[in-house]
Amino acid sequence: MREKDDPQRMSWDTADENRYEQTIAMKIPGYAHMHDLMERLLAASLMNGPQARLLVVGAGGGKEVTLLGSRHPEWSFTGIDLSEPMLQLAARRVAELKLESRVDLRMTSIEAMSEEVMYDGATCMLMLHFVQGLEAKKRLLHNLAAKLKPGSPLLIAAVNADLHSPAYATIMNAWREHMLHVGITLDEWERFADSLRRESDPISSEVMVQLLKECWFADITRYFGSFWVEGYYARRI
Repeated sequence: MREKDDPQRMSWDTADENRYEQTIAMKIPGYAHMHDLMERLLAASLMNGPQARLLVVGAGGGKEVTLLGSRHPEWSFTGIDLSEPMLQLAARRVAELKLESRVDLRMTSIEAMSEEVMYDGATCMLMLHFVQGLEAKKRLLHNLAAKLKPGSPLLIAAVNADLHSPAYATIMNAWREHMLHVGITLDEWERFADSLRRESDPISSEVMVQLLKECWFADITRYFGSFWVEGYYARRI
């Protein structure tokens, strides 16, 4: 999560990364399916095929680099994140699968990446809603696009909630019942629901699509939906 007074600073440097790992798939119905579809879309659209070099924005936890790295033994990855505990979790998962030679994990922001490497594709899964404000989100997406070769795919997922929608309360009530049913505690649910208005800054589906268009992406297609969580496929113009 990110502090409101500093959209580039993670607010969960002392996060319980192991608890996050245990509960995230319970909180988001279809979490594994969302990532499986992400992998298949990347594999179907990468122009550089087996030799692809991928940028993983928000790599803490290691879900994307370990999934993609285990299924595609010739792909290489640069993973960036601003949470040291989550990057440590990612590093442990990478080591368990012996992927270290193909995965470069860095505690940095995309704005701070000074190298001139251009990537064949990118993922940005479940982190954009932690960036506070439209301008900060736009800067991140612009900087991400600048790291991609023309035509490269981006797979991005985020909490895209219209907080003023008449349907907001209904969706949240249904999400609450799902979480409680699968074993999320009431305290955890209440912290999660409150975080959508405090620690995170979700935008609507329409604003997400518009932001991607403004940041040099086209062919924008929604490929996943689960309550307020959405996944999109797009290509760098």
